[in-house]
Amino acid sequence: MAALLALFRTWNRSLLVALAIALTAAGLASAAPEELRWTTAVNLSNTPGRSMGSTLALDPISGDMFVAWTDDGIATREEIVGRRWDHAARGWLPTENLSQSAEWERDGGPRIVFDQQGHGLLIWTRTYSVSQGAPAAGHDVMWRAWDGQAWSPAQVLFHGDAYLPGSPGSFELITVERMDSILLFIIWGTGYRTAEYYAGGWSEVAPWIYLDVFLTQVIADGQGTLHAAAAGPNSNQFGSNHWFHDAYYLFHDGATWSEPANLSGTDGIASSIGLSFDGHGRLHFLWSDPDSPYSDESLKSAIWERVYEGGTWSPNVEATPYENDQAINGFSLAEGISGTLHLAWSQGLMVDGTHTSLDLYYQSGDGASWGPPQQVYTSTANSRYPTLIQAGAFSSLVWEDEFDAGAPLLDREVYAIRQVDWPLPSTRVFVPQVSK
Repeated sequence: MAALLALFRTWNRSLLVALAIALTAAGLASAAPEELRWTTAVNLSNTPGRSMGSTLALDPISGDMFVAWTDDGIATREEIVGRRWDHAARGWLPTENLSQSAEWERDGGPRIVFDQQGHGLLIWTRTYSVSQGAPAAGHDVMWRAWDGQAWSPAQVLFHGDAYLPGSPGSFELITVERMDSILLFIIWGTGYRTAEYYAGGWSEVAPWIYLDVFLTQVIADGQGTLHAAAAGPNSNQFGSNHWFHDAYYLFHDGATWSEPANLSGTDGIASSIGLSFDGHGRLHFLWSDPDSPYSDESLKSAIWERVYEGGTWSPNVEATPYENDQAINGFSLAEGISGTLHLAWSQGLMVDGTHTSLDLYYQSGDGASWGPPQQVYTSTANSRYPTLIQAGAFSSLVWEDEFDAGAPLLDREVYAIRQVDWPLPSTRVFVPQVSK
């Protein structure tokens, strides 16, 4: 009898433990966290000069993250510098000079992009002039490819004989991820040229095409149609209003672009502009208004959103909860792997028409509504120019902290944080109590 009782107790204890494990796995025995935790911010650049124009991309094969930016603190000129977050080692590798330019070359506007097969590209602009010591004036588009272990030697994709102002400015790059290729837009003002990277090689660079607006972002839908966000003429051209832009949308039907549609209209002006599809095929178009005291149309600093569904655009709505005297400095919009939307933005206080005390915020949504905002970084400087990507199931964010270091120009450093699935301190798991 004693042996049978001991066997029953052992079976009963095992059953309860198994039940507790099953309930925990199903989420029935735990309080699910409302928000994911973010890592401590890391200063990726940490140079004595300005680190700016950062770009961020994920290698979908290895899980490594790549960050690149323009830096004038390593040499006396602008060069492309980068770091890689090693997924296997769970840490950032040392800083690497990725452009190795001559002393009379000025590099800028880096873009890092990976396709779904893990083919990675680093592309940037290079300008030079006789006044800077170059043997001749010119501008180039440079590129390197990632083979899974290292970057290939730098090569020239496109060369022009005239000097062009560098990035950020009028000479810039836009990359578009397609199903099996990467499309590159080479931007100069309202004009652009394209080239496509496919199966390890580049197509010929297409001739110049000119629009009435400045392209700021281009994405492709599942059918390959291109959709673009652009900055264009302000609807109010009176006085100083003509110095500001409205937010425009246009699409390419395979032959030509549609007529640009002014989505911000007379309700405001646009600084940051972005667009993305959600998991239900709705197109979300967002722009931020700085509430400039020099524009009659800029009346409220906010992130505005319109959604295209069923052949019509929704009215303007605020994408983030409004706070008194808020100053929205810029944002970054990304689509998640399951069709969710992710938004990061720089927000502070408006003091006498100036954006001050800028921190970083984040929220996500399912396309029908946005979840609650989360302050993810409290800055001791001004945090500007966020770039957000969805790295697998989690978001990663880079930005620039801007501060006065006593130099003629404000200093900048590039910082990064990542979402992780660590449990929040308030999370508790409850299991049945089992006696020994």
